[in-house]
Amino acid sequence: MRIVRIITRLNIGGPAIQVAFLNREMQSRGYETLLLTGDCEPGEGEMDYLLDSSSPVRRIHPLSRSVSPLRNLRALGQVWRILREVRPDIVHTHTAMAGCVGRAAAILAGVPVIVHTYHGNSLRHYFSRISSAVFRNIERALALRTDVLCALSPQQVRELSDEMRIAPREKFRIVTLGLDLAPYLAIPAPGAGEVIRVGWFGRLVDVKNIRLFLETIAAAKDSATRFEFHVVGDGPDRGYVESAVRRLSPRLIWHGWKRDITPILAACDLIVQTSKNEGTPVALIQGMAAGRPFISTPAGGVVDMTCGQRRDSTPGASWFDNAVLVPPDPRAFARVLDKFAQSPRSIHTMGQAARAFAADRYTEGSLLASLDLIYRESLQRKLKRPAKALIPSIEPGRES
Repeated sequence: MRIVRIITRLNIGGPAIQVAFLNREMQSRGYETLLLTGDCEPGEGEMDYLLDSSSPVRRIHPLSRSVSPLRNLRALGQVWRILREVRPDIVHTHTAMAGCVGRAAAILAGVPVIVHTYHGNSLRHYFSRISSAVFRNIERALALRTDVLCALSPQQVRELSDEMRIAPREKFRIVTLGLDLAPYLAIPAPGAGEVIRVGWFGRLVDVKNIRLFLETIAAAKDSATRFEFHVVGDGPDRGYVESAVRRLSPRLIWHGWKRDITPILAACDLIVQTSKNEGTPVALIQGMAAGRPFISTPAGGVVDMTCGQRRDSTPGASWFDNAVLVPPDPRAFARVLDKFAQSPRSIHTMGQAARAFAADRYTEGSLLASLDLIYRESLQRKLKRPAKALIPSIEPGRES
């Protein structure tokens, strides 16, 4: 069975990690795969090093995240020609612009099965109100011709289906991220040192809201316990970090972008996420696998990354066995940090719950099994043939 997978670009983040993994592993399990991807924009870190040398990849240079009608049409034409040449059974698109261009090209090329994954939600906090309304209508139109819409969490389905009315719930399937967690599960649990080290990992872009983290550092300055804050990442908002380092050094350390975050993660005790909008942040999964609890805004699918709600009197905060959710207020974040400073033992106990939660939920085997089932069932409906005659099934839960 032939699958063409399309992603806007292989920039730093969860979508690139998942797509590179699927392009490689689906091929090793009997699928013919081809990955179409555009180019990263200046200043973006690229993760094309994740691609296997044996995995077929074609560059679609006009394909980018920018809204540019002429360039978008050129990308549409190139993708359509490749689909007419390859004649895939399935087109699976990832990320917003690839979802628009790739699905439109697949419809025009007569591809039997079309699948799209929402890794996040670009319909909020990215564009003006008018532009967002236009893009929502485009998504609704494309959803009519899409066989399966994949979301990373129940919260995403509620947001996309119930609130934005992109498509009815029955068209959505929840497919959680699957990662190689072995390097993170091997990291020792955080120790009880005099300094509590707090890590922030991500792209330095507006939607990730690094400014809230920097304001949190300033708000926590009067705490009796000494905190040390680490930022790992790069991007257009790096100027805010550079300015903050000058003011807050040595309490704030900026590491830039790192291909391997395990050494810094191992040095941290807590992970903080300050995003305005999220799907399922890879940094939080990696942090939990390393035995680090997280503090985060309740953005998007983050609310589905918690377990076992606790009672606590911290104003505005919701405490769980593995994490704390707080509103986007630096004082609220600072109060939670102070609570951890008063009870550092809770970092260890919550970290244990976080590690067990990540190891159980975010496995590569579960991701492969979920998509294999979606592909087989979708082809069975379209081609009216038994699923077993189409492609070999992957055993549920089998690891790669």
